[in-house]
Amino acid sequence: MGRGQVQTLRARVRIITAGVAAALTAAVLTGCSVFGLEEETALECPGESAPTSAPGEARVLLTIAEGSSGWDLTTVIYDDGTVALLDGQPDGAATNAVGVAGSASRYAGGPYTDQPGSWHSGYLLPCALTELRQRADSAMFGSPEYGRVSITDNPWTYVTYDNGASRASVEVYAFDTGYTEGLEWSERRARERLAAVTHFLEANLVSTGEAIPVSRVQVDGSADVGEGFEWPGPAPAELLGDQGCGVLTEEQATAVHEFAREPGLGEASQQLTVRALPPGVSGCR
Repeated sequence: MGRGQVQTLRARVRIITAGVAAALTAAVLTGCSVFGLEEETALECPGESAPTSAPGEARVLLTIAEGSSGWDLTTVIYDDGTVALLDGQPDGAATNAVGVAGSASRYAGGPYTDQPGSWHSGYLLPCALTELRQRADSAMFGSPEYGRVSITDNPWTYVTYDNGASRASVEVYAFDTGYTEGLEWSERRARERLAAVTHFLEANLVSTGEAIPVSRVQVDGSADVGEGFEWPGPAPAELLGDQGCGVLTEEQATAVHEFAREPGLGEASQQLTVRALPPGVSGCR
């Protein structure tokens, strides 16, 4: 792939971080402070090329979710540099993995509220993957505390990271807004370190736009659906069990995924959420 093609494909994938203008405007209007929002530039990786593997062939390195639970996945990065990105984000941008600051209230319930989602592939070049590891090691380990800002109707951000030796997971409220008013210095610093990870991804993720076939779906929620509910999956009570969560695979997964997209779950959408799982994510853990 030529340099010009890479630059064409290099989408400025918005990963959780708020747009600079939107965040600063909000700060002026509300008097809230925001953490550093310096614009990242993509790393130069001379002579390096995209991974030839497909997403899911290597183990999961880092995941990002935004909504009301850690299952509201939007981005999965694998140990070989391949990436799975959720389609259908706000503003209609196929490469927008999470959404912009003005869409935060839409995301409070998560990206799977109305649709089961679908995924497309992307990648990080090797030098960018190395830098991501270093930033994630700094941001995720050491039991950071992020505090809770005093604003409402915003989503939670969930990040998991597994470097092969240790695993960490964090959850941060209203992280995408950049607000830090009322937080302790250490809490602001923790958010800044995490923002260094997400800003870096925003600048360096390359989207190929290639669709990833759906082979697994997760269904979670309550089995208390109407008696007349029919779909191509098992009875909800049988599927969800005591855990309130179940995973379907292969043909059954495809059928339920298509049904959830069209005609949709109808009134049962108040009880059930169907999520297309990216490769390498088992679901219901």
